[in-house]
This record gives sequence, structure tokens and C-alpha cells, in this order.
Amino acid sequence: MTGIKEEKLGEYFAEAFRDVVLSALEDMEERLASKKDIFRLEEKLEKVTERQDRQGKSQEDLQKKVGVLESAVA
Repeated sequence: MTGIKEEKLGEYFAEAFRDVVLSALEDMEERLASKKDIFRLEEKLEKVTERQDRQGKSQEDLQKKVGVLESAVA
């Protein structure tokens, strides 16, 4: 029975590690959001929130005007 030399075993391990572990890590890295992606998302959410605040203010102003008009007509 022939034994596997340590050098050959090391080559098999390195090849398996490269094929399995490193490729899995590369896939995970591609799927993870970067800090820049998160920063851009936060900026978009802030802009949406600001827009909603402005729209809410406009609706409140319009409701006040309608209330004034209704009281003038009544």
C-alpha cells in the first residue's frame, strides 16, 4: 500500500481549498452590500422622507384653506 506524500496531500488540500472555500467567499463578497451601497440607500431614504414631509405640509396648508373657505361660505 502506497502512502500519499505530505507534499502531494498539501497540493490536494490547497486545490480543494481554492476550488471550494475561496469560490464560496468570492460569491459571498459579491452578494454583500458595500458601505457605498448602504450610504446611497440611506441618502435615498432621507430624500423620500423629506419629500413626504413636504407633501404632508402641503396637505395641511390645503386643509386649512378649505376650512377657511367653508367657514366663509357658511
